[in-house]
Amino acid sequence: MRLARVSHRPALRYRYRVLNSSVPNAFALPGGFIVINRGLLVGLSSEAEMAAVLGHETGHVTAKHSLAGYQRAMAANILLAGIAVGTGGKSWAMDLSGVTASLVNNGFSREQEREADWLGIDYMVRARYNPQGAVRLQEYFYRELEGGRNPMFLEGLFRTHPFSKDRLDDARARIAQRYAGIARDPGYTDNEEIFRRKTARLREVQKAYGIADEGDTMFREKRYGEALAKYRAAASREPEQAPFHSSIGHVLLLQKEYGAAETSLRKAIRLDDEFFEPHLVLGALHHERNEHRAAIPELSRSMDLLPTKPAAAMLSKSYEAIGDRENARKYAEMAQ
Repeated sequence: MRLARVSHRPALRYRYRVLNSSVPNAFALPGGFIVINRGLLVGLSSEAEMAAVLGHETGHVTAKHSLAGYQRAMAANILLAGIAVGTGGKSWAMDLSGVTASLVNNGFSREQEREADWLGIDYMVRARYNPQGAVRLQEYFYRELEGGRNPMFLEGLFRTHPFSKDRLDDARARIAQRYAGIARDPGYTDNEEIFRRKTARLREVQKAYGIADEGDTMFREKRYGEALAKYRAAASREPEQAPFHSSIGHVLLLQKEYGAAETSLRKAIRLDDEFFEPHLVLGALHHERNEHRAAIPELSRSMDLLPTKPAAAMLSKSYEAIGDRENARKYAEMAQ
């Protein structure tokens, strides 16, 4: 919020959030919604580096790069959006979620990235962060790009935020030209020690997510037994993390271990009722067992949290099974 207050659009309702994803990335959406992923946050060394990330994304918002991308995405989806507006309800939300995904996945041009870098540095200085944090951030990115140590960077940040050595050189030149004295002024903070202390628990939890990430790779390769072992190892290490129990439940459902699957999924829900996945998978479990009245509330809850076509399709069939044709038709339209 220190960055938001000194930006070119301080009246926007900015919301900064951490997304529980191992993919190193950050992104901005129109209207001031800015996200940094856990996978990027745990790799940073100081508050100044975090300010560089969030200042950069704030720059995308103030320069209206996100709005331009949103307009392009909406134009590409105009026919589909028109149909969704006509049908109303959660189908419109599903189409909007698709537009949002398009924004996040497509990223920005190199010129937009450079402009956001410079705006981010300006905001850092106005908020009294050491602008060298921006250089150290770019150096971190460059090491990851050159070394290829973390392939998730290619999946995340480097795909949506084009990076080159030029961006690092430009950041150094910008600071040398405009903020050389400030970069050596102790009144402009790095807050490395405090940042490391406050994120220590997050970095510890990241170790368990690294194990679960290996499980995700095995799951995609349909090596379900091996994936289950990884998810159980992650849950053993960090038993309060809902995604691990949700993943265990998903594998057990595929293995037709319905009782054990339900136990794991309900534990995930107890830990985090706002996580859509265990509601969706538990609804799928009841749907598969023709327990349609039990499936409907779980699938509906998953739709409230994140509308998806699979949930809509199962809801349509469950409503049809209990004789509610009106809701069956409504969700069938959403599932198309």
